[in-house]
Amino acid sequence: MAAFAAHFMNARLRTRFAIVSALSLGGALSLGGARSALGQLEAAAPSPSAEEARARADEPVAPAALAALDRTLLKQLQELEATRRIERKAALEDAKAWESNRAQRATAHRQQLASLWGNVVGTIDGQARLRVHADRMARLHRMLDLAEQSHDAALSAKIDAAATRELTRHAESMQKLRAEAGLR
Repeated sequence: MAAFAAHFMNARLRTRFAIVSALSLGGALSLGGARSALGQLEAAAPSPSAEEARARADEPVAPAALAALDRTLLKQLQELEATRRIERKAALEDAKAWESNRAQRATAHRQQLASLWGNVVGTIDGQARLRVHADRMARLHRMLDLAEQSHDAALSAKIDAAATRELTRHAESMQKLRAEAGLR
């Protein structure tokens, strides 16, 4: 039974890795398609046996850590995002300097992520969640740029609210991943 469970978990991990690899290499799957493929994988997976459920129940997982959102972390994320937004607004006036500083900004942002999330950044799940968050925030920032150029205050407020929701969702997701993995 244990050999079957180990083989099953390896097959499941190989399938997930293949899906993530296909997405990261620019495969034909869209993000929605990958979600449905992962959903089908989860639905097709047999439920764990009673022995596996007992083994998982014995693992020390703090339910409060999974459920509660660390408000100080969320505040720190919001401050970082606000700082990046202000720097972006000022730097966009000089497009040539903005492009020349791209590598430095990317390095600084990676260091901020590593200091904020610790070892989670190095995991496959952590990288996937960071990629999704980066894509969503990039789209929101572009929408916000366009709304500000057209001087639409109502639309800007809606986009700001959506960005706040995305930051909250991302913080909860990363904290849950950190708690599940037992990482710092």
